[in-house]
Parts: sequence; structure tokens; C-alpha cells
Amino acid sequence: MFRCVAYTDAMKEQWDKFAWSKGTVFHTIAFRHILTETFGYSCIYQAIVDKDDRVRAIMPLVAGRNLGLKKVGVSLPFVNYMDICADSDEALRYAIDSIPELKSRYGLGYIELRLKEQTLNGAGWNVQDHNYTFELALADEEERVLALSSGSNRNHVRKVYKNDWFGVSFDPGHLDDFYNVYVRRMKQLGSPSPEIGFFRKFFEVLPDHSHLLTVLDKQSGAVVGGMLLLTSPSNSTLYYPYGANLTEYNNKYLNNFMYWEAVRFGIRHGMNRLDLGRSPAGSGTYKYKEQWGAKPEQLRYYVYDGGAGQSGPPDKQSLSLFVELWKKTPDFVTGPVGKRLIKYVFP
Repeated sequence: MFRCVAYTDAMKEQWDKFAWSKGTVFHTIAFRHILTETFGYSCIYQAIVDKDDRVRAIMPLVAGRNLGLKKVGVSLPFVNYMDICADSDEALRYAIDSIPELKSRYGLGYIELRLKEQTLNGAGWNVQDHNYTFELALADEEERVLALSSGSNRNHVRKVYKNDWFGVSFDPGHLDDFYNVYVRRMKQLGSPSPEIGFFRKFFEVLPDHSHLLTVLDKQSGAVVGGMLLLTSPSNSTLYYPYGANLTEYNNKYLNNFMYWEAVRFGIRHGMNRLDLGRSPAGSGTYKYKEQWGAKPEQLRYYVYDGGAGQSGPPDKQSLSLFVELWKKTPDFVTGPVGKRLIKYVFP
């Protein structure tokens, strides 16, 4: 009844129609372009089609080399979660059952699926379940959303506006300044950063769904924080996948201002939810997002190696030495090296 077939450009219209109606902005072919053109990954996207060649499920996958230089498949790097998009339980099951054959067909050490709504069982699968994403319910009235926050968070939001420390801009012309803040913050956290072309691609291939929110210091006019926001009308969700701020402004509640402006943006654009992104359980960002009244949703990262004993993606503990070394390495080294290294990390 079903077949698993590799994506071709002839399939684009049908694929995107399916993605925009049943999936998310990350399921679209536009996002595939961002990944393959920026990082050089191989596209191994798969569609489950029926006997009439109608698309019944889509499974975005890219292949590349990991830090151990093993060829692996991931759905998808630079995305917090990517449930398989299917129009029936039967099509979903067929997609999952196709994984062992895909691993063999493409010569992969393992395939990693990053899921939120779906769970997998069976031999050959390992799971990492220490990450959560946070969804904040949006309402028509801002005060109803703010009422979900803790008392201290509400006070911080009101204080930052009362003091009039910051302004907000949605001008994509601030991208270079945002990128400088982003690179600086990622370095402090011990993480490499992609080249600026990665962010530019969003505005090239997803112009109607990509929005740059930047925070400006009202005294200097400098960009001191920002978020890349993505609207996904199919599931009425505003995603916050990438962002950063200058920590020297923490005492002025810069993060509170930035998050609240994202909330206001989501409400203006008719979104029902703001996805605040991935955080490990018990981390500082986990606790901060809880203060907003956002609900944690467990993410499950499944790795299929067929019982071959292949090492899956590294966990935070195994990378701790690398993280600390990265923080201390001079910028003139981490800048160019990070742009080359990031694609092997599959963040």
C-alpha cells in the first residue's frame, strides 16, 4: 500500500502543501535549502506515498559527518524537534519501519529522530530524554498572558518598561549587529556559531515567516539583544530558535523585555503559542522559562544504530571539557574554526 521514496524537486509542490497543512515551517523545502546550502549536508528527505503516488507522510532527513567523522542522518540539525508528519497512523508506522532500510541504503552509522509528540519502541533504538521545550499559551489580551507569569517576573517586565531602558526593532537591517551579539554570547556559553549566511538564508527563502526582533539600548542606540522568530501558521506557533543578549544588561532585565516583545509580536500575528526553545531539565534557562508560565514538553531524541554499538550524538557531560576550552580559546581562533566546526556538532 505504501512506498518510501526519496525526495526529488518534482515533488516540491506536493511536499510543501503537505508540510504547510500538517507540519511546521521546519518541514518545508525552504528550510531544507537553508541546511544544505549553508552547511553542505546531503538531502535524504523521504516521502511515504500510497499506490496513487499521493504523499501520506514526510520525513525530513539530512546526512553529514559527525564529530567522530562518521556518516550519520539527523532529522533535523538546528531544530529542537521534528515529529514525522503523517496523515494516518498507518503512514506514520510505515515511515518508522523504513528507518532500518534507510540506514543501510545511505550507509549511515545511525539515524537520529528528534520527537516531541511521538514515541518509538523496538530493538535498535536508544533515547535521550533530558531536554524539554517550553510552550507559552498566547491570548488576545496581553495582560492575560502576563498573568501566567510568576509575581517576580511580572514585576521585572513592568519595571523595565517603566524605566524605558530599551527600544524594539523588527528591521532586518540589524542582522549584522544581532549576529555579533549572538557570536559573543555563544562563545561565553562554550558553543561554536554558524556563519552569518545561515541567518541571512532565512530571509531569502522564508521571507514571509522570518522576523528579526532586536533590542536597542535607548541611550546608545546599540543592538544589545535579539531573537530570530519564525511564524508557523499551520500549527499557529511562533518559534524562537535562535537568540542572544549582552549579559552586562541583565540587571536591567533585558531578557524580560525581549521575551515580552516576542509575546506581543506573537499576539499581533494571531499565533496561539510561543515556543521558547530547548532547555535541559533543571538548567537555569529551564527555570527561567517556567517563570513565564510556559509548560515544559519533553523531547525525546531517538537514535537508531541497529544494535551496531555506534556512538550516538554526545551528551553535555561528555562535551564539558571541550566547552570549557572553547570559552577560554581566543576569539581569533574560535571565530573561523567555529564556522567550520558547527556542522559536525549537529546542534
